[in-house]
Amino acid sequence: MYRNLRKVIFGLVVILLSGSISGSYAGAEELQVKVDAEALVISKYVWRGLEVNEDPVLQPSMTVAYGGFSFNLWGNMDLTDFGEDKCVYTSDCESRAGQFTEIDLTLDYSHSFDKFTIGGGIISYQFPNWDESEDTHELYLAMSYDCLLAPALTIYYDFDEVDGFYTNFSLSHSFTINDKLGIDLSAGIGYGDSDYNEFYFGVDDNAFVDANCSVALPYQVTDKITITPVLNLTSVVDSDLRDAVDDKSYSNNETNIYGGISFAFSF
Repeated sequence: MYRNLRKVIFGLVVILLSGSISGSYAGAEELQVKVDAEALVISKYVWRGLEVNEDPVLQPSMTVAYGGFSFNLWGNMDLTDFGEDKCVYTSDCESRAGQFTEIDLTLDYSHSFDKFTIGGGIISYQFPNWDESEDTHELYLAMSYDCLLAPALTIYYDFDEVDGFYTNFSLSHSFTINDKLGIDLSAGIGYGDSDYNEFYFGVDDNAFVDANCSVALPYQVTDKITITPVLNLTSVVDSDLRDAVDDKSYSNNETNIYGGISFAFSF
């Protein structure tokens, strides 16, 4: 089953990223390049239920979009010497603060028809200054429907280091308080196959990985500047995966509450 799913994801992503080019050029005179930048300062770095850094981090990003295409550059910078006492990430454990420990490059294409949106792309995960992690790559296929709670499903396939699948289902809703302030609510749950869970947790089983929810309060300072406080709750779901997290020497929190503030700019 997973072998067939890999072929489907590879095929659909290739079609989305290549076959859509002609359509974008056909209406090129009506399209504009959009550039957005964001800087998020957050109290810890948690990824798919796993606490990567229990101390504050800076996560800047920039997205360039044209038509249905977009390219995103995202980074994680440690703001403290987290891991210095156990030296779990690198041989240079005394100067973690101010170093980028992760840089992600994402190429995406999405298309909307009626209330459906389907998209796909590829993510390159780079880990500079982090001796314990190898660079890897994921393909993904995303689907969403524009209705109440905006259901969305994204299937990720790491075809490099992990050779496994991770699937996330999410719901979200936004409220407008006034012409400047809003509330964004979201919740999701992730599921990993045995290869994915074996790589990240050492558990050779298919299982639900993480559940999460968040609340954000975007405040529109100007037409181009938005400031957004955010609060997140995430927890590892499966009991075997939770036990595996407890056994980790550098990150043993299976449930995390963390928050921060982002500064977003549109050009």
